[in-house]
Amino acid sequence: MDKNHRHSIIRYIILIAVFLIAFLLLYLFFNTRKSTVYVPPVTPVATVKPEVRTIDEGITLTGYIEPDSIIPVVPFVSGTIESYNIKAGDSVSEGDVLAVIDKKPYELQKAQADAQVKALRASFERVEALYKEGGVSAQEYDTLSAQLEAAEAQLELADLQLSYAEVTAPVSGTILQSMMASGSPASSETPLCVISDLDNLIVNLRVGEKYYTEVRNNDSLRIRIYSDVQGLSSEAEIISVDPMVDPTSKTFGIRVHLLSPEGFVPGMFIKADIVFESGEYLTLPLETRKLDGSVYAVSLTDSTAEYIEMDNIAEDDEYYAIDEKYSGRDFIIRGQDGLLPGVSVRVVESEV
Repeated sequence: MDKNHRHSIIRYIILIAVFLIAFLLLYLFFNTRKSTVYVPPVTPVATVKPEVRTIDEGITLTGYIEPDSIIPVVPFVSGTIESYNIKAGDSVSEGDVLAVIDKKPYELQKAQADAQVKALRASFERVEALYKEGGVSAQEYDTLSAQLEAAEAQLELADLQLSYAEVTAPVSGTILQSMMASGSPASSETPLCVISDLDNLIVNLRVGEKYYTEVRNNDSLRIRIYSDVQGLSSEAEIISVDPMVDPTSKTFGIRVHLLSPEGFVPGMFIKADIVFESGEYLTLPLETRKLDGSVYAVSLTDSTAEYIEMDNIAEDDEYYAIDEKYSGRDFIIRGQDGLLPGVSVRVVESEV
């Protein structure tokens, strides 16, 4: 009995010793193992410093080049065209003969009117002499005098119609269209050609109604007309502004005149920059700005991303203005997508 009791005590002692040894081993294992420290990833970024630039505040519109005036040349008499030596693109001066219409009918009319005047003038001279001597009544004298005046007017009209047989350019310019040929019938219902002064070009633009006051009452307004395709550019000035806004399109029209029209031709597609105001600002490239208008800068205290909300001061197609207090700061221009405030960053490129 004592022997069995002694064996039980020994087993308990051995079991306790095993537990103590296991506990000691576990304690030594966990306390001697190196602790794992989480190191957040470092995001590589490119930065840029703000610079002072001129920002033009305005809008960009599109339109087409037009001649200031398009003049259809219509003959005042009808007949067969005997001479027609113009074509589209020809330059003409005011008074140049563009076409000649058959003169024969009008020469005959003039000859007939001339003969009538000569006959009546001879008769009038005889009657006038008799009238002074009391040989004819005042009524006969007045009747013949009126007939002579009518005949002289008819002669003048015939002479004018004969002159119209030579169709001349009413203004100096360029032939835009020539729609006739020698032998074609001419009439006052069909233009012989269309002339325009290509040195006097305009653009009609439609502007949103919210800019009406800025356009109407801004003497310092600047307008630039340009063609990216042709590489042409010209300053322009406003000729007229519509007195009302179209209620359907919510726009109003302005008509601008090109100051340097060289190279531009009617029908050419152009862009128009209308600048309301210019100023010197501390600026950043638009690429630094997120969709919500915020930006990320490198923190001044450590190499982490700092989230900054920017006020909208002014901007153009490439840059936007920021407060002067951000001068000298490093703003993230690449690598900011998915970036969070406080995340460690590493500058791998710094743009000037």
